[in-house]
Amino acid sequence: MNKITYKRLLAFFVLSFVCLQAWSQAAQPAAKSEGDRYMASAKAWTLKNDSVKCNADIRTAISIYLKKGQVREAAEAWLKMEEYYQFFHGTGYDKRIAYYEQALALFTSAGANDRAAATLNILGDFYQVESNFPKSLSALKKSLLLYQSTNKKDLQGLYDLIGSVNSRLGNYDEALKYGLLAVRTAEAVGDTSLMLCTIFNRLGVTYYTIKQYDQSLIYFQKSLLIAQKNHDVNSVILLAYNVANTLKLLHKPREGYLLMKEMERQYHPKDLENKIFVNICYLNMLVALKQPGPAKRFCDTLLRFASAMNENDRSQELIQQTAALYFMAAADYKNAKIHATKYQEIGRRTSNNAVLSNAYKTLYQIDSLAGDEVSELRNFRKYTELRNLLFNEKTTKQIAQLEIQYKTEKKDQELKSKESNIAILKKQAQLQATAQKLYIAATILLALLLGLSYNRYLLKQRVNRKLQVQQTEINLQNRSLTNLIAEKDNLLEEKEWLMKEIHHRVKNNLQIVISLLNTQSSYLSDDLAYKAIRESRHRMQSISLIHQKLYQSENLALVNMPAYIGDLVQYLSDSFDTASRIKFDVDIAPIELDVTKSVPLGLILNEAITNSIKYAFPQDADGKIKITLADLGEGNYELQISDNGIGTTAAASLSKSKTLGMSLMRGLSKQLSGTFTVENRDGLTIIIKFINEKLSKPIKNHQSLSS
Repeated sequence: MNKITYKRLLAFFVLSFVCLQAWSQAAQPAAKSEGDRYMASAKAWTLKNDSVKCNADIRTAISIYLKKGQVREAAEAWLKMEEYYQFFHGTGYDKRIAYYEQALALFTSAGANDRAAATLNILGDFYQVESNFPKSLSALKKSLLLYQSTNKKDLQGLYDLIGSVNSRLGNYDEALKYGLLAVRTAEAVGDTSLMLCTIFNRLGVTYYTIKQYDQSLIYFQKSLLIAQKNHDVNSVILLAYNVANTLKLLHKPREGYLLMKEMERQYHPKDLENKIFVNICYLNMLVALKQPGPAKRFCDTLLRFASAMNENDRSQELIQQTAALYFMAAADYKNAKIHATKYQEIGRRTSNNAVLSNAYKTLYQIDSLAGDEVSELRNFRKYTELRNLLFNEKTTKQIAQLEIQYKTEKKDQELKSKESNIAILKKQAQLQATAQKLYIAATILLALLLGLSYNRYLLKQRVNRKLQVQQTEINLQNRSLTNLIAEKDNLLEEKEWLMKEIHHRVKNNLQIVISLLNTQSSYLSDDLAYKAIRESRHRMQSISLIHQKLYQSENLALVNMPAYIGDLVQYLSDSFDTASRIKFDVDIAPIELDVTKSVPLGLILNEAITNSIKYAFPQDADGKIKITLADLGEGNYELQISDNGIGTTAAASLSKSKTLGMSLMRGLSKQLSGTFTVENRDGLTIIIKFINEKLSKPIKNHQSLSS
């Protein structure tokens, strides 16, 4: 997400460094030394494209400078070596780092704090590009101390880089601290350049990482405005991509889609990398809008880009991951598995455990949806192993970082102590030269001052150590809490996934049983047996509908009763083919019930409606069946199923009938902790009153159903 910042910020620092180098050379005397002549010769060899002779002349110049005590000039020569290395198309960061480290040692010994600070700044950037974040953070903090000693004000770029490295290490509190400090510094010095664009983007990335999406959106939008003012197409497209992804997580994917559409219309991106970001953005937004059909052409475009690339291209990782997620959303599990496997191969080829972990997670989710339980279990185990491994690696890196910080601070304190002692000794020598007679008094006074200073120094060290131990404990506790919260979120997400899968499989198993009953009924010649199987099939379907509603709903515990009863009535009407002669009047209160109430209620409805259809309207007479579920308040509910059919003259005895249907309804009413009553009111009316004390709740914005 902050891909632009590394390359652009690094180029900015190197360019600034070269300018400072040119300024320092312009300030030198006109007469060239022997070392200067070799440096001029090295420059001449660049025009002839001879890297070997160029490097040889620079090394000779360095040797001459050091022999003559020109340490600073020797350091500048090492920086020229790095500059010419790039000129001759060198790409390895190991050599560039080695040249800068040689220059840093010489600048430090020459006491050139400004040049040492600038060198450390760029070294810190080199280290973070190489993913050596603890070493990067150490170099950047040393650079900050040296810059502060020179009273340099425009440090926003350095603060931003320190914040970015802390974010990569998982130190989000420190990342936010330095990111906000970079913003304040940039605003104080009036910086409105692309540097401020980078600062806002990195701060947005940090908030995005810790899932504070509202704050993340604010800084991404600020960064996008600056990129637009500077007409930087690459930055505009990437930042529009960041804004759109954040809007998607804030449940506003349509706004993200329209934003990218407008940016594409205004800036017409032509670079392949920009086109990749644009197509991925459209694809993700349309999937979030549940429009996999229109999203397909963007997926096809991305795969066409991927086929034209080298398999080691960095964009392959993002394209294959996005394609796998798209096909999974589109229920094309075969293609989803193909691209998830390619994504997995990229992680294995680059030894990137984070990519491998995500790949195995995607694979086990695909297997779960596709019903491949063996592969699902295998991939889930690998995902769990890699997730635990990544957690352990992160902990090890954090411990190493703390050790480096402790050693660095200890060395800085020792240097300060030595400098203090040297200053005191110089003062003593001056006093001896000006007044020999005061020597003894001055020595005694100096001894007292040293004793007092040392005593205060020991006290301060003791307090500092205690504070440092306390701060370390606080930081470790904060990180542990952050990890626990992240683990909790992952477990909740996996639990929800498994619950949906359970309801899905229960529904599928019931459908299999229904299919078996259908098959069996086709071989029966006995009408009674056929009717018994059909009634069993209806009962199974009433239960199956409940599990279908649960796995299709966001709420895995409660069943939406208006929707469920409406579907059940429609199913029974279609099954008995009564649409032309029997009308249904359905009036259901807007409530949701848990499974323990929904299943018996659904079976009672099935029995009652089936009885009315079969017996209330003889000789295919027209009629009406009314179903109501009323909320009587304080957890009391009443279910009525009535018809305007022929009724019965023995309603009271019918409620005690021992037929299977009536026995089943009486038993299910007891299971609901309710009462079962049968009345004769211009037809037959069945009344069930029950109490629900647990999970039922009203539904907002409900409209009654009728058919």
